[in-house]
Amino acid sequence: MSNKLKRNEKAIINLKFKSNLSLSDLGKVSKEREQVLKNTEGLISLFCYTNDETKTVGGTFIFESTESAHQYLGKFMTEGVGPRYGVIPMSLKIDIGSLKGEINGVNLSHQVIRE
Repeated sequence: MSNKLKRNEKAIINLKFKSNLSLSDLGKVSKEREQVLKNTEGLISLFCYTNDETKTVGGTFIFESTESAHQYLGKFMTEGVGPRYGVIPMSLKIDIGSLKGEINGVNLSHQVIRE
């Protein structure tokens, strides 16, 4: 089997970085970009997160194909989205891979509401 990502497989991107913006300012930027993100070609879902211990923020993106994932990353890098989030360049870490499976938990303490 080839090590290359298959173009028609769902893809996952984990993007993590440190920012020179406060969490409050990052929240404002994210809110301003919410509709753009919702309309990103091929984006299935996005989970945003923060880690207080490492002072990092990030997102885990699920795309319908590796092609759409690569298109998003290209725009992130070339259209200056990174600077809007105050990305400290040397802290930026990006992992991309083919999504091979999904397990949905059933033992939840509360009901998950999906939009």
